Amino acid sequence: MPLSVRAATTTLAGTWPRRLAWLLPPVAVLVTVLTGGLAKAPVPAPERVAAGDAVDVGPVRLAAQGWTIRDDVATSGLEYSGAAAWLVVEAEVTALTDATTTFPETALRLPSELGLETEPDRVVLLADDTLGPQLQPGLPARVALLWPVGDDADPGDELALTYLRSRLSDSTIDASRVWRPDGVAAHTTLPRDDAAGDAIAEEPEDDR
Repeated sequence: MPLSVRAATTTLAGTWPRRLAWLLPPVAVLVTVLTGGLAKAPVPAPERVAAGDAVDVGPVRLAAQGWTIRDDVATSGLEYSGAAAWLVVEAEVTALTDATTTFPETALRLPSELGLETEPDRVVLLADDTLGPQLQPGLPARVALLWPVGDDADPGDELALTYLRSRLSDSTIDASRVWRPDGVAAHTTLPRDDAAGDAIAEEPEDDR
């Protein structure tokens, strides 16, 4: 065999293993994609939790505990909204963020058949009646979530609630990160508790 042919054959024989080694990873990725191996992991089905159980919804850990309907809390707000009373949900909330944050008003959803607003009209800190309080990281706080209702509101003895999860996502406007809806985290059923909201109940003579 001429020297040039022998050299060419030797060169090809030496390069094929290296070429094959370079080709194997992309081929493996292509096969994985085509067979669905890189498909997004399925989102776990929402769990059902007991009243008072804490649920991680992203920015906070939230535990709804009881509900009632009353007209002796945030009475000035009732006058402003023209409602007869509030549907009150009492809950414990702990911020999971690195800095202070407000209550994520999209974290709880009431049954659609009630015909109420998706988000509560106001969030009140039970410790001092602060409206829209700042939540300190890692420090549990008790709050009342208020939805205005009419005279005929009567959900019954139990109230179904849905916890909604949020996740951090890059903003399309600037370089910041924002919390965006990320599906249902859990379902629960709250018992009626007419003591819910007692901490912020107003005396009849109060002018607030």
